[in-house]
Amino acid sequence: MEERITLEGFDPPKNRRHGPDGDLVDVQGWLRAPVDWKGGPRLERAWRDRHGRSRLGVGLAVANNPRRHILMTNVPDDPEFLRSELESLIAELRPDTTADLEGAQ
Repeated sequence: MEERITLEGFDPPKNRRHGPDGDLVDVQGWLRAPVDWKGGPRLERAWRDRHGRSRLGVGLAVANNPRRHILMTNVPDDPEFLRSELESLIAELRPDTTADLEGAQ
């Protein structure tokens, strides 16, 4: 059975700063993906293409743990927006399997 890619959640935002388009923050959280999943760099590029100044970093699987650290910088303080954006990008990486997002809440 193929493992699913899920977004586990976010910590409270940090480093609030005021910008011309509103407040920006840095947010970290966790993504669960198969240990051998190599989609992190593609997800980072897709985020950068869609959000310009904002950046997404996806950590590597460590010690065969499927939980990966993620960090988003220069993003709005809106966890639901961030979740929605990440879920849509994950779905675009694998358009044939929308089940990857099942249970991501």
